Amino acid sequence: MSWDVIARQDWDLTVGERSTKALLGLLGFVIVVTAYVYPIGGSEPYTTGRFAGVVHGSLTTLVPIVGVLLGYNAVVSERESGALRLSLSLPHSRADIVFGKFLGRAGVVTAALVAALAVAGFLVVYPFGELEPLRYLAFVVFTVWFGGIWTGIGIAASIAASTKRRALVLALSVFFLFVMVWDALDDGLTLALDFAGLIDGELPGPLQFYFGLEPGRVFGRLTDGFVDPSATVEGAWYLSEWVALPLFVLWLVGPLGLAYRRFARRDLA
Repeated sequence: MSWDVIARQDWDLTVGERSTKALLGLLGFVIVVTAYVYPIGGSEPYTTGRFAGVVHGSLTTLVPIVGVLLGYNAVVSERESGALRLSLSLPHSRADIVFGKFLGRAGVVTAALVAALAVAGFLVVYPFGELEPLRYLAFVVFTVWFGGIWTGIGIAASIAASTKRRALVLALSVFFLFVMVWDALDDGLTLALDFAGLIDGELPGPLQFYFGLEPGRVFGRLTDGFVDPSATVEGAWYLSEWVALPLFVLWLVGPLGLAYRRFARRDLA
């Protein structure tokens, strides 16, 4: 297996790009500033668990755009330049390339998130806050996981499309649907059904589950259920944080796995 070689090469290539530094710098800046402001504008007690509930909203917007922008050109750029066919002539399989690219770019996002959340945790705790180590560790894991999901979606677009422009359009379309439009669709359907007298201000459980499949909402249920002591997860059992865990797994492996199946059978000529 040579995926580790590809992962190291892709890591070096990605961290050296100016656009990567700008994206990750913005992400880290928002996390750290939120942690600095939280003890000033938040309510007591100031804990790292409650901070997770505060910063979660920013992460559900920033992490997806960082992930798709870092991932969308991972493979398709090499396909356009012809470097991909050269790589496949070496002892690299298509699986090695996809897995290595994912590990390299998800590793860059992971390093940035862990560093930013470590600084944020210090700012929350010092001088009057409280560290909740297990809760905060769980939040760091969920956030890194969320970053891996969106990096994987970006790479899935990269291996599904034949040009960088199409890959970018596909990746941004997924981002736009789930991050920018999904809540409006939920609210619009709720208002329509409520106006028609079919519901009493709240969607039925199965429809809540459907709209709750969006990655950011799954991330939110995990944060509310396992991390933030001031939050609760309400609703039927299938809306619980425990059901959110396997859904998070499916989001991590599903898009990349489906795109790889197409990539594995595709003629790259």
